[in-house]
Amino acid sequence: MSKKYKVVYDRENCIGANKCIGIHPKDWGKDTEDKAILNGAQLNAQTKKFELIIDESKLNDFKESALICPVYVIDILDMETGKTVLKINPTKEKDKDNVPVIRAHYDSRKEWQMDPKGFFTVKIFPEEKLIRARYYGEDHALKFVIEGTNSEEMYNTIVREKLVSTFQHAGYVGNELMKAEIALKKNLPYVQDDPLP
Repeated sequence: MSKKYKVVYDRENCIGANKCIGIHPKDWGKDTEDKAILNGAQLNAQTKKFELIIDESKLNDFKESALICPVYVIDILDMETGKTVLKINPTKEKDKDNVPVIRAHYDSRKEWQMDPKGFFTVKIFPEEKLIRARYYGEDHALKFVIEGTNSEEMYNTIVREKLVSTFQHAGYVGNELMKAEIALKKNLPYVQDDPLP
């Protein structure tokens, strides 16, 4: 017999980020207040939370939904033990002011390193409403052109295709693509490595 789990959803404290719907639209819907609906769930009158019993085949999907929620209103309990299976310990709001602060700094002369996989040039094409990122390999030959309309789909494509191999390069490319998206949407000039006007 398949192991059972209980998904517990606190709709009252949902902020309507709808990340759960974005990754698992078959499990979640949206109500008239833009809050998520846990499809097939029943309201527990005592806890005022929605509950849905699932088996092991759905566990990973609901774990992903719970972990992507920015306000942690989704929990999953093991039906045998009654304990959460998420293994997370989000910081309580009252404790956030006590977390150490690291002052950001960057010295390009000491810290910058070329990604051995290659590099990107990023350019916007307002007349086509497109962003194009040209990927050059380690031999400086043009290998691919990645085009899209928003930074998220583009940097996820770049990561999925394994075109970056360092965190620094991934962060740089994501930053440039976001600037390009903003410039495209706001009709601003975009020059790679320059701040937006």
